[in-house]
Amino acid sequence: MTTLGDLFDVAVARLQEAGQAPLASNPHGGADLVDGVVHILEEIGKGIGPRGNTSARERSLTVGERNLQGGLKQATQWLATAQNYLRGQSGSGSVSVNDRLVDAGRALVAVRDTVSSHLGPDRGPLTPYAYLLSHQAGLDYLVHRYSEVAYAAGQVVHRLAQDAEHPGAVEAFEAARLSLNGASVHARAAARSADHSLASFPLALAVEPVQASPTDLTSTVTLRLEQDSERLSRVAYGALHDRAEQRLSGADLKQLSRWTAMTRMLSGRVLRRVADEMPEDPAAAGLIEAAGALRTSARAWDAAAEKWAHVVDISDPREHPQLPPPGYELVRSGRVTRLPSPDPHPAVVISRTACVRVGQLLFGAQWTPEQAPRPSRPAAEILEDAGGLGALAASLYRLPAAGWQMAVAAPWTVKRAGAGLVTDAPEYRPAQLEPDRRFYPVHLRQVEAFTSAYAQVMGAEQAAASSLLKVARRAGTSVPRAALDASAHQTIVREQKWVTPTQIQDPARNLPRAHVPTELLTGRRPGLRR
Repeated sequence: MTTLGDLFDVAVARLQEAGQAPLASNPHGGADLVDGVVHILEEIGKGIGPRGNTSARERSLTVGERNLQGGLKQATQWLATAQNYLRGQSGSGSVSVNDRLVDAGRALVAVRDTVSSHLGPDRGPLTPYAYLLSHQAGLDYLVHRYSEVAYAAGQVVHRLAQDAEHPGAVEAFEAARLSLNGASVHARAAARSADHSLASFPLALAVEPVQASPTDLTSTVTLRLEQDSERLSRVAYGALHDRAEQRLSGADLKQLSRWTAMTRMLSGRVLRRVADEMPEDPAAAGLIEAAGALRTSARAWDAAAEKWAHVVDISDPREHPQLPPPGYELVRSGRVTRLPSPDPHPAVVISRTACVRVGQLLFGAQWTPEQAPRPSRPAAEILEDAGGLGALAASLYRLPAAGWQMAVAAPWTVKRAGAGLVTDAPEYRPAQLEPDRRFYPVHLRQVEAFTSAYAQVMGAEQAAASSLLKVARRAGTSVPRAALDASAHQTIVREQKWVTPTQIQDPARNLPRAHVPTELLTGRRPGLRR
């Protein structure tokens, strides 16, 4: 998936290419490049400051943002002066903008779109990653990368100054270049606390399941698993803050837990299959350890699903106990209604799809959960489709990372269900309840049991993710997304008030005030009597 770091790299690379391309054949004397550079500076200005902020809160500009905005404003004015000289030489008329600068501008627009994809219509966060760009380290990262783009734009302006013939245009170009270079240097100096793990900041995908198909190529399974994890992460955050259009019901949580348990079990079998065909070395031992951690996670998810055995969410009648058929009198009197069958939550479909994808990687593209067991594919084919051992571990890591977020949100979903949960557990049946009444409100201890079960899932998912990261590091594969996930998980923990909250933005410096004598304030002078 394309990330913020990739988009900024594209913008810088295209500007560097534009600065190195020959201008001798340009019939407009560089006027098209000037228009393109001005457009780039406008896009940079849109990406910094409160307009480019990912939070709905008002905030002040950081020191780096002020430095960068000041340099952009000065450079734009000097470029307008140079443009007047160039158009005076080549005549009036519209010119086409350089293609490389167009690509750079599109990359900067995509940066803003990527950030905005994590926000709702009210500018509220839709994912835990949205908060990261509202902290000081996130703001500094954006300033740092935008300053690199501004510096690359300055190189294009420098090339224009070398090829310009009018002395006034040369002077204006040099002044614009100095403004951009100075702004870039001062902005990066003020943004030293930038969190460079935000380079892996992804695009927030819509919560719309993309079904697995027998015609899918097994070489695309790991990429689509990562996309499914992104969708589940967004669902988890929406469930945690009750911002989703469709709430997760008890039936949804039960089915999701079942499918997730099966996904973890199949993921462990994939690693075990690869380890069986490897020589006994630390890499194989790491795979076996990670497979064991995934099996532990599968058991934790299955145990959480078992807690729903005697609990029914009456707000979602898709899963209800087998009731005896209604009698003739009830049917004749019209007191029998057919329960509706609403569609399952998209998270349930996505979790099943993730299970199918892991099974396709292990057994082949034709596999479905309803089929009988079949022989596993050779380990060489699995590694070839995944891109190697490190890439396989990095892709599978995304599953428990998103599962941890879902386990955090599950207890809150249970609590919001509230009075809609009923049970037929005999140990919690009220003593004075009517004998013919089968169901009664869920007991507080059952709600606590859900919380405890999903807390066990959180620990198991964290251990599985850590084991997979160790496998990736042993294989020489870096996983920059892990640092981003760790920051997002810390944000979730702060929201749950498990740790002491820290300040979001660095406060402005309070400069010492000069000492003013009291006599000057009151108007009295020594030796004078009122």
